[in-house]
Parts: sequence; C-alpha cells; structure tokens
Amino acid sequence: MIIQTDTRQKMNQKHHKIKENYFKSKGHTVIHSKMLVGDYCIPGKGNVVVDTKQSPTELYGNLITDHIRFRNECITAMECNIKLYILIENKDNINCIDDILKWKNPQYYRYQKDLKKGIKRKPPASNQQLLKIMYSMQKKYGVEFLFCKTEVAGEIIIKLLTETEDEK
Repeated sequence: MIIQTDTRQKMNQKHHKIKENYFKSKGHTVIHSKMLVGDYCIPGKGNVVVDTKQSPTELYGNLITDHIRFRNECITAMECNIKLYILIENKDNINCIDDILKWKNPQYYRYQKDLKKGIKRKPPASNQQLLKIMYSMQKKYGVEFLFCKTEVAGEIIIKLLTETEDEK
C-alpha cells in the first residue's frame, strides 16, 4: 500500500521517523506530496485523512493560538467530504478526549511562574476551555480527536486509513 505524507511534515523529527519506519517495516511505500488537509492519507482514497500532533502542547497551540487556521482546515475537510482524524501523540496517559482535563498544561505552569516573578500577562486557556473547543469542533466539523503513544501511532494511522465505511 502507498501512504502519502504531507510535504509540510518535518520528517527529520523523531516522532515522524518512528511512523515512517513502521510503515516501511510493514511493506508500505511512503511518498511525500502536498496535501489539502492533514498529514497522512492513501492516494485515491483521500476521503480519510489523519493529522498528527506530536503532543497535547501542539494541539493547544493549534486550538488556542492558531485557532482560525485550524478551524479553516477542519471546514475545508468537511466541505470536501473528508473524514479528518486528529491523532495526538503523548506520554501523559491521555487516552481519550475527556482525559485532556488531567493534562498538565505547560502554559499554565509558565503563567504561574511569571505571576510569582511579578510578570502580568493574560492567563492561558484552561483545560476545560480546550475540551469545550474540541467537542465543539467535533460537532460542527466532524473532526475526531484521538490520543496514543508515539510508538503505536503508525499502527493507528494504518488502521484509520484502511477502515471501511461498514466498520465505522
């Protein structure tokens, strides 16, 4: 099977290499080509796409700091009838969307340190706000947020890309 990865992926990063090595170990061919949305798809079966995030911190940045761009990508996927999965790799034992409430957001801890130093700035979004945004995007745009450890991300991507409509 051929797996297409988006050219905007930083393939020299360890978590991308782990996935690419997994794909190759299973006999899949990996090609790099610009994608409309997401990071991984099967060419010719582009109606299912997986976008990966290397951590909940990257997800936080996308949903809070870069919200409009991320929302527009979700809208594009919806308008093009693409099922978009967001796969968030983590070592924080976050296994489902509700587990985001127990995540230790580094933005919050930086904010607390700044306050102790007398530095005043806008507080970061709370985990509850992040969860609300995720549920809202799932409902409005059909995007689905999934979580896993980096070591199994390649396996999950293959499963998501190859599942049939009957299995959903």
